[in-house]
Amino acid sequence: MLRLFGRAQAADPALPTFGSPPRPLTVVRNARARSMKLSVDPRDGSVRLVLPTRAGLGHALGWVETKRGWIERQLGKVTDGVPIVAGGSIPWRGAELLVDWSADHPRMPRLAGDRILVGGSIDTLELRVLRWIRTEAKRLLEEETRAVAARAGVSVAMVGVGDPRSRWGSCASNGNIRYSWRLLLAPDFVWKATVAHEVAHRVHMDHSRAFHALAASLFGADPKPAREWLRRHGAALHGLGRS
Repeated sequence: MLRLFGRAQAADPALPTFGSPPRPLTVVRNARARSMKLSVDPRDGSVRLVLPTRAGLGHALGWVETKRGWIERQLGKVTDGVPIVAGGSIPWRGAELLVDWSADHPRMPRLAGDRILVGGSIDTLELRVLRWIRTEAKRLLEEETRAVAARAGVSVAMVGVGDPRSRWGSCASNGNIRYSWRLLLAPDFVWKATVAHEVAHRVHMDHSRAFHALAASLFGADPKPAREWLRRHGAALHGLGRS
């Protein structure tokens, strides 16, 4: 006798939520993933779990529960969006710049001491200031990267900036180095230590003792305070311009 109906599949377990207001877990299956990866986006607090295609969801959710304390701590670091407005301030290289808007100022933002002068339409002020920050960050990070690379005796193919969720910098095997432009909101010692770290990867594509020794040598000091600064304050940098 033929079975007309197969055995009913078990329903997937309910996904957990975290924090207040509750943030649901997002599960993404990736054919290239070799292990489970859990992340909390510092920009909006979204919680994401990446799984290999054939990984069991129940087992994965059990593992996520063991990380609940870590998730809650990361959510505690997520800050509200900080808009860029006339008369307000923005962080820049560890200091605060006054956003000095006037119809008499040039439309293109310009740094003047502890102020950033900007004219043009006030409706697009935030967009243009963010574009200025990104452009200046690219310029300064590229200058520092190429100077450090010259000291290390290595080549760098391309230096770029973006706005990644979890990395401050990355170095590819083809010699391309990319940074978060938000690094330039931090004090100089922080982003310069990050540059030394990424350039050191042009010699050692690992985190061996030799790599850390070279990174410290290129930086010229102990980079641990820079890493600690980012650990404590990095999440706040993601708030700027997220109004």
